[in-house]
Amino acid sequence: MVSNVNDAGSRDLMGQSGQRGGQMSTRSRSATPAPSAFDPWILWVTVRRCWFWALPLGVVLAGIAAFVVIQRFVPRYRAVHLLAANEDYVVFRDVMPTIDDMSATEKALFFNSIVLDPVLADSELRKVPSLSNPESAEGSLRKNLRVTNGGTRRHLVVSYVDTDPVAAATVCNAIVDSYLRQRDTFDTTRIANLERWLDPEIRRWHQEVEDRQRSVQKLSQQMFGYAPDEKVGRLEDQGNMSLMTGLRTQISDLNVQLALDDAAKAEFDSGKGQEFVPPADEPLAVPLVLRRAPSEADIEQSIAYDPAVADLTSSISRYKAIATQMEDSDLVRIRREYYQEIQAKRDTAMAALESTRTSARERVVVKLNQRADAEFEREKVAAQEAMVSMGERLENTRDARMLVAKSKWEAGQKQKALLKQQERKEMVSRLSVLQNQYDEERARMEQFGGATAELQFAQQELDIANNVLTRLRERVAAIRTESRQDGAVRTLATAEPPKGPVETIPTKQLSMASLGAFCVPFLFGLLWELKVQRVTDSSKMETGIALAPVVGEIAKLPTSNRNGSGRRIFEESVDSLRANLFLNADTKQTRSIAVCSSMSGEGKSSVASQLALSIAKATGQTVLLIDADLRYPDQHEIFGLDMGPGLSSVLAQTSTLEAAIDTSLGGLLHVLPAGRLDRSPHRLISASSMHDLIDAALEKYSFVVLDTAPVLSASESLAVAASVDATLVCVMRDVSRMDSVSRSLRRLEAAGANIAGTVFSGVTASQYNYRYGSYHYALAGAGHE
Repeated sequence: MVSNVNDAGSRDLMGQSGQRGGQMSTRSRSATPAPSAFDPWILWVTVRRCWFWALPLGVVLAGIAAFVVIQRFVPRYRAVHLLAANEDYVVFRDVMPTIDDMSATEKALFFNSIVLDPVLADSELRKVPSLSNPESAEGSLRKNLRVTNGGTRRHLVVSYVDTDPVAAATVCNAIVDSYLRQRDTFDTTRIANLERWLDPEIRRWHQEVEDRQRSVQKLSQQMFGYAPDEKVGRLEDQGNMSLMTGLRTQISDLNVQLALDDAAKAEFDSGKGQEFVPPADEPLAVPLVLRRAPSEADIEQSIAYDPAVADLTSSISRYKAIATQMEDSDLVRIRREYYQEIQAKRDTAMAALESTRTSARERVVVKLNQRADAEFEREKVAAQEAMVSMGERLENTRDARMLVAKSKWEAGQKQKALLKQQERKEMVSRLSVLQNQYDEERARMEQFGGATAELQFAQQELDIANNVLTRLRERVAAIRTESRQDGAVRTLATAEPPKGPVETIPTKQLSMASLGAFCVPFLFGLLWELKVQRVTDSSKMETGIALAPVVGEIAKLPTSNRNGSGRRIFEESVDSLRANLFLNADTKQTRSIAVCSSMSGEGKSSVASQLALSIAKATGQTVLLIDADLRYPDQHEIFGLDMGPGLSSVLAQTSTLEAAIDTSLGGLLHVLPAGRLDRSPHRLISASSMHDLIDAALEKYSFVVLDTAPVLSASESLAVAASVDATLVCVMRDVSRMDSVSRSLRRLEAAGANIAGTVFSGVTASQYNYRYGSYHYALAGAGHE
């Protein structure tokens, strides 16, 4: 049995609890309990209370849901078309541009209306299952179409999903054909525009060649018959003609480059062939974030906090402290063996500490590196989020993303135009310098060479014009030659009807449907528990139910007699309840106690019987236990007694109190059973009859404990509660309802009962030990624990 021992802190705490209990009778309980936050514990309460019906029902519903999913499942087939960037050329390698990254530049074009609209306009394709509904055809086409990287940057995989394998291949090939036609249109238009813009330059330089040919012919006629070659030869010997040749070549190259740039500028300014293609969804570039490696100080600090290292360090300190204490108190020579044992344990622990620190270091380094990696990832995410501006946040919608991308594209085009203008200015400036230098050399040579030099210069100018014209014509010829090849993108493998579906069994849908259906009964159980609001924690008694104080928590009574530890904890919790009552200033003079509950099954009979035993053993005086639950009495079964005349005979005045009391349990506890009921309890139990009965009992007994019927279902319990010094209201964990307890407290208060507080029963032994600790005791002669 549990000894009647309470420390000073327990007395203070219970004194405050009893003081609050004394104030219960004057405090109004009519207010509605304030709604509290969701308690996760209610999930476990729901499972524990509903599993016996929710589990089989959930299994049945899950089976039905799985059957429905399987019956409604239609296999889907994926057809795949493989594309590649065309890198082939006929003669000229770098004339036609090639696509470096197919996924980045071409993916968005597949989802553009210029590619999908021709597919949707095809009446034959509208007969396939996925496109048969006119209202959802476009959305279904975009949903079932998928464009992904083909393993390399220059390969692209286009796939389409449909319930018909032939239809999937047909639609996939139709989408690719529409894309290739649009891509060929872009390339053809670009080539035509480039030829059209080069044509004026060719005509201009052709006219320039003709003019310079006539100039050479005219000078040749004038010079016919003369051979003034000596001065020119001397100039050439001096290297001046070599300088002129070099200047002439550079001027020729610059003129060709300017002509080509003029053609490209015309293409750029016209905007033709430069359509904006919406970009594919790509993650934002994340700025470089450096990873911070763990320092040696961090490693040493973490090793010190390692549980194994800390335990060994604590053990070493403890052994050192014991050894030091023995040395200071001169106990070494008295208990030398124990002192040597402590020294050996200290040395063993110190040796183990080194190996433990080594193994702990490996674990700590791994853990710190993982933490550094996680911190590195968080910093990368933070850096990425920081770089996103208000304009880029608009990319949450497709139109906003397109607007941002188009703005960036236009800015890039403007930047390219500025760079082209700058390059052109540099070339024009360089051409001007070379032309001035060339003119100076020509003037000097004409001064010394006369008409022969003039004829020589005219011939050079003709050569320059011929060179520019030849190169422009070569450019046009190269474009026309390379334009005869296939387009920029070519097909590697067309889509064929797939042999098997994407999935033979809808595993994901089956799992989700079955799990959802399985949880439905538990959901209804949870809603019911949320509605009834069962009491799951003692704190709710003081905050949620009219501020009812908890004077004691009672551990769950074990069902098996073999569970000695559980019974000991139960008896100890009842002893604690008894101590709370009789150490409280408001209830320490209490001699009669009624134990009530809102409904049956809330542990009042167990609490009443054990409380009577606890009071008797603590005081050494005889306690009378009265079973006032005339409807469903329990006390005679708890103690294994005969029913006898009992309380009903005493109240009916067919038997005396002394004759009805059972004294077979010994001198500490006497029991007055309920007796056999032969009339309505309301006719037997009244406030006056109970007052007389209790007064008569208190003349012979120091304490009287009454087990009553549930307050809500048996109102005669109100008369019993009004006749005693103090009333305890039992609340069973996960069973009692908050509204029922609140209504019971209001009824008892209205009847004039002095409510000492509530008793929270049903607490598990492990939870009770967690809340209050477990402090064992031993009887004399039984040894020490």
